[in-house]
Amino acid sequence: MAGGNTSVPSSILKVKIIAGKAADVSAYRLYDNDKVSGDADMVFYGQKTNDDGSVSLLEEGLTSVFEVNLPKVKASVKKITFALTCDNHDTIQALSKLAIQVECDNEVIIVANVGMSSRAEAALILGELYRRNDEWKFRFIDQGFNGGLKPLAEHFGIEVNGDEAPVAPSSPAPASSSGASSGQSTVNLSKISLTKESPRVNLTKKDDFGLIRVNLNWNQKAESKGFLNNLLSANKSIDLDLGAFVRLKDGEKWVIQALGNTFGYFDSEPYAELQGDDRTGAVTEGEWLHINGSQWKNIDEVLVFAFIYKGVPNWAQTDGVVTIHMPGQGPIETRLTEGQNRNGMCAIARLTNHNGSINIERINQYFSGHKDMDNAFRWGFSWTAGSK
Repeated sequence: MAGGNTSVPSSILKVKIIAGKAADVSAYRLYDNDKVSGDADMVFYGQKTNDDGSVSLLEEGLTSVFEVNLPKVKASVKKITFALTCDNHDTIQALSKLAIQVECDNEVIIVANVGMSSRAEAALILGELYRRNDEWKFRFIDQGFNGGLKPLAEHFGIEVNGDEAPVAPSSPAPASSSGASSGQSTVNLSKISLTKESPRVNLTKKDDFGLIRVNLNWNQKAESKGFLNNLLSANKSIDLDLGAFVRLKDGEKWVIQALGNTFGYFDSEPYAELQGDDRTGAVTEGEWLHINGSQWKNIDEVLVFAFIYKGVPNWAQTDGVVTIHMPGQGPIETRLTEGQNRNGMCAIARLTNHNGSINIERINQYFSGHKDMDNAFRWGFSWTAGSK
């Protein structure tokens, strides 16, 4: 129940927030006044690790995971508080279920379930790790907020960029403000979620978009039962691969993927490069595709896809999310929520060049394989069996 507390080991802990729908999570290092000392004390989708690496956001989705290295936490920090905010104007009740769980050495030591009945708040402070007589304890809080992430962050003393506003998915996205007039930096909370109802966003023309980073992340470990059991044995991890079709303005076409070791090139054609292939699940940040935004004038289209390399697909349980990051712009994300279990390939999103602007469109269509997806979008590649 709320207010209950228990001791935890002064060790490396995993704090998991488990919900029935995807929601945003955040953590705050707090000091004697129950406030942060600066922007580095907040960990969330826009800043996944704090300045000393003591708190990191490893995974996001139906199960979001923070890693807290308690021996690394500065002596002046009195609390680390964990919170959740709902997406798309949802309320806590709409999540169907919500719990916070603390683990040490892969053993669950605390589980606290949130009562969901009549919960109209959009944000919730779930719990906190706090110091008491030179030891660490965990307290379940369950304190609601009617606002979203901005008032929650401001409650803890975070300075939020007051000029920023959510970008409508059909309107141009301006570059973010560089900070407050005082010269102090402010946290940029802007994020765009592409959904079935709002599938597009346009980024206005620029001479140089900088480094465009596309991230694929997913629930890389199986649950103890029912989760891709036929794929996972001997503690193997899910092998979900990121890739892209790239077409340049001169008509040249490329396939970027680990299959066949066609990783691409960043500084030369096709100006897109896959950053390795995580086959073990050990890389908690998932897989990355880098696109050279300074060469956007030479790129016509990038079709981003993912496929399950081994095993029977179960996209709903992969809890996959693709996030596009670029300088001066909040993250743009889309979730793989509509997959059919018979189809192992997903066309996720495409970035198209319209007179120098970037049009980003959520697709979320599922196919039996590369050739099937190619035919659907008429790219015209020739396909043979491959391996990696």
